[in-house]
Amino acid sequence: MNPDQHTHRWPFEPSGSRLRYAAPLLLALVAACNGQIGGPGQSQSTGPGAGPEGGGGDGAESAQPPEDVLDSPFCQTPQPGSAPLRRLSNHEYENTLKDLFAGVAGVASTIDTAIATFPNEPESLGFRNNASFLTVGPLVAQKYLDAAEQIAAVAARAPGLVSCDPAALGELECARDFIRTFGARAYRRPLTEAEVQSYEERFTAGSDGHTFEDGIEWVVFTMLQSPNVLYRVELGQESTGDVTEPTPYEMASRLSYLLWQSQPDEELTRAAAADELGTPEQIEAQVRRMLADPKADRLFEYFDQWLDIDLLSGMTRDPAVYPDLPSGLPDLLQEETRTFVKSLFASPSGSFGELLTADHSFVNGALARHYGVGGVSGDDFVRVDMPGRSGVLTQGMLLTRDKATRTSIVRRGLKVRTDLLCGLVPAPPNDVQLDLEGLGDGLTQRERLERHRTEPSCAGCHQLMDPIGVVFESFDAVGRFRTTDEDGKPVDTSSSISHTRDADGPVANAAELGQRLAQSEEARACYVLQNFRFFYGRDRTDADRCSMAALSVAFNESGHSLSELVVALTQTDAFRYRPVITPERP
Repeated sequence: MNPDQHTHRWPFEPSGSRLRYAAPLLLALVAACNGQIGGPGQSQSTGPGAGPEGGGGDGAESAQPPEDVLDSPFCQTPQPGSAPLRRLSNHEYENTLKDLFAGVAGVASTIDTAIATFPNEPESLGFRNNASFLTVGPLVAQKYLDAAEQIAAVAARAPGLVSCDPAALGELECARDFIRTFGARAYRRPLTEAEVQSYEERFTAGSDGHTFEDGIEWVVFTMLQSPNVLYRVELGQESTGDVTEPTPYEMASRLSYLLWQSQPDEELTRAAAADELGTPEQIEAQVRRMLADPKADRLFEYFDQWLDIDLLSGMTRDPAVYPDLPSGLPDLLQEETRTFVKSLFASPSGSFGELLTADHSFVNGALARHYGVGGVSGDDFVRVDMPGRSGVLTQGMLLTRDKATRTSIVRRGLKVRTDLLCGLVPAPPNDVQLDLEGLGDGLTQRERLERHRTEPSCAGCHQLMDPIGVVFESFDAVGRFRTTDEDGKPVDTSSSISHTRDADGPVANAAELGQRLAQSEEARACYVLQNFRFFYGRDRTDADRCSMAALSVAFNESGHSLSELVVALTQTDAFRYRPVITPERP
C-alpha cells in the first residue's frame, strides 16, 4: 500500500479526512458518557439509590452500629446504590491494552508513547477514577483516535496478533476468526453476530485492493475506539424488579478491574462462560486466586493516589538547602512505600494499625545512606528497623506537598485531616494572607502559625491542620530525621489534636499520632470509605449504607486486615448487584 494512502484511509470514510472520521467517534463516546450505551433512552445509573452523589465529607458513619444497620429492614433486600457507567482511567486503559496485546512485539512501547500525551484526569475526593468526572470531550476523543491509529499500525504487522494462517484458511475466514477471538477479549464478552458482521465489513473495506494486514489494521483501529472497549459497559441480567445482578461477563470485569485494574484473564473468562461467578463463595475463591497473582500489584494504584505517592515525581528541592541528595530520590521514596505496603498485603495479618505505626521500613543502599541507616547496600529493598518512624505517615506521603526550601506544617496537617480522617477543611477567604514568611522574623514556622491562628478568620481552619502538621517537624522536607529546622532552631513536635470523634488529646510526636489514629474508629471508618471511593469509582450515597456497614463489620472482624478488606469489597450489595436499567422518562 502507498504510505500516503495508508495514512489517509479511515474506516467509515475511506476517502475522507481524519477529522471527518473523528465526528462519529466523538458522538459515540459522548453518548456513552451520557449513559446511552445499551439502547435508546437507557441509563447506566438509574434505579434505587441513583441520584446526586453525596455521602458526607467528614467520614462519619451513622451513629447506629453497623451490625444494627445490617439487621434493619432496609438491608434485607439487595441495596446496590448507583452504578454509573465507568470510562477506563488512564491507568486502566494502559493496563488493559498491554494485557490485550501481551506477546505482540512492539505494542507495549507504542502504548506508552500514546498514553504519554493523554490529558490528566480530574481529581475528585483524592482520586482520579471517579466515574462522574471521567468524561470524554473533543481532546480525549482525539487522543483515543490517535492511540488507536498508532497501536493498530504496529500490531497488525507484528507477529503474535493473528493466530491463524490467512493463506491456508482464507483471508476472510482467518479475519473472522480473529474478530471473534480478539473481539471477545477486547469487549470482555463474546461479540454478537451483528458486531462480528460489522467488523467483517471493516476488514473487507480495509483489505480491498490492499493486504490482509491492512484489513486487520482497520479492524483493530475501529475496535479500540468502541465504547465497549473504552467503557465498562454493564446492562445487567434481565429482571422484573428494580435490582439485578451483573451478567457473568460483567462480574468478571468487575473483579478484574477492582483487583488488577485491567481486563479479565482466561480463568475469569472461563468462569464467566461456565456461570461460576454468581455466588459469594465463587467470587471469593476468584479474589483469593487473583490476590496471589503478580498483577495484584496494580491495586497499589489506590495507595499511590490515596497517599499522593504518585506526586513524588514532581518533587523539587533547593540544592542550597538540601545538598547531595541521591539521584532519583522521588523514585526511591515511591518504591519504599510500595514495598512496605506490599509486605502488609502478603499476609492477612497485615493491618491498618501496622500501616500507620510500623517502626520499620524498606530501603536499598542509596535510600539507606540518605536516611543514615547502616548495613544496607545494593539495589534491592530490604526491611530495616527505623525507630521513631510511623508507617506510611513518615514515608514519602509526608513530603509530597512540602516546599522546595522547607517543610509545610499546614499541608502535612491538611493531608492527614482530609485523607486519613475524611474531614472537610474550607478554602481560605480570598483576602487572607497565605504567605507566612513575613509574620515574624526570627520565629519558627510553628510560631508563625500560632500567631496566624490568633486571626479569627484563620483560626477555625488552621486549628484543623496545624496541630497535626507540627508533630511531623522532626522529619525534614526530604524525609530525614532532624532535631533542628532549616534555620537551625530546635523543632518542637508536641501538640494537642482536636476536632475528631475519638482521637483528641495531646501527642508528643509522629509515632504517638500514628498510634492514636490506628486505634481511632473515625480513622478506620475513613479508610473503609476511601477504599469504597477508589475501588467503586464513586462516592457513597445514603443507599450504600448496607454496603458500608458490611465493609465495616468485615474490617473489624478481620482485625483491620488490608487484604481482607479488598476481599470484602467484592461481597457487598454495591459490588454483587446493580440497579436495573430502565427507559428514562421525558
